[in-house]
Amino acid sequence: MSDRAIEIEGIDHVVLRVKDGERALRFYIEVLGLRVERIIEDFHYYQLRCGRNLLDLSVLPEGENLDHRIKRDLDHVCLNVRGSLTDLLARLEKHKVEVVNGPLELYGAKGFGTSIYVRDPDDHTLELKLNYPEYPVRTTYKEFMAGQTRPTSKPD
Repeated sequence: MSDRAIEIEGIDHVVLRVKDGERALRFYIEVLGLRVERIIEDFHYYQLRCGRNLLDLSVLPEGENLDHRIKRDLDHVCLNVRGSLTDLLARLEKHKVEVVNGPLELYGAKGFGTSIYVRDPDDHTLELKLNYPEYPVRTTYKEFMAGQTRPTSKPD
């Protein structure tokens, strides 16, 4: 047996619990453009292709309710998006999906990019993040040079 740590390659899937499967599917398919890859009918479970990963929807049994968004253990899920912010915003507006925050230039797994936040029909917060900054970054030479290196931290 080796004492070498395992190597995590990434996140395979995220499961969101939803109240109404049909309503959730309409949002994820019609608004976000995901496609259903597998349905586990007797379990009321839908697996949607999300790039290289899956986003699974688990429908709550009738009579069960979701906790309020603030009480859930999940803050948000970030989905990488290709395309332009203008097109994305137009699509959301067409489907009457409110942008609750953004656009913001944020750091993520692929570096900085422009993000907006929306909520799905079950009040899950989704960050939709372009893999590049949509707007040019304006800075001074001093700020630019300071941003070329990371601050160092000494181990405790």
